[in-house]
Amino acid sequence: MNTNNCPYCNFDEYDIIAKNDFGVILPEISPLSLGHTVIIPLRHVTSFFDVTDKERKSLQSLLELARNELKLRHQPEGFHIAFNDGKVFGEEESHFHIHIIPRYANQSLKFDQRWGIVAE
Repeated sequence: MNTNNCPYCNFDEYDIIAKNDFGVILPEISPLSLGHTVIIPLRHVTSFFDVTDKERKSLQSLLELARNELKLRHQPEGFHIAFNDGKVFGEEESHFHIHIIPRYANQSLKFDQRWGIVAE
């Protein structure tokens, strides 16, 4: 598997929000709301179901850390937490990542093709 073109394998160290032994929190390149971040395993893996137990626990810990930090920084009303798994959205198999998207009062989210949603 060629990971040379993977943005999640080749992230800039300066973009890291937090990191542990198995994963990292990064800002989302195309955010849907203020504070939208992604949690990724450091190992290039394409599916949630291929993540090891240690990686899964690590990612859960980073997800909780991201949530707490976002609550302090931006005071959202809640969060949308999601990930895609498989090729069903027309993208190449990519590095597994979890989105944590802050939700704010009176602000709707406009999902796009990354989520398999096409506006008509």
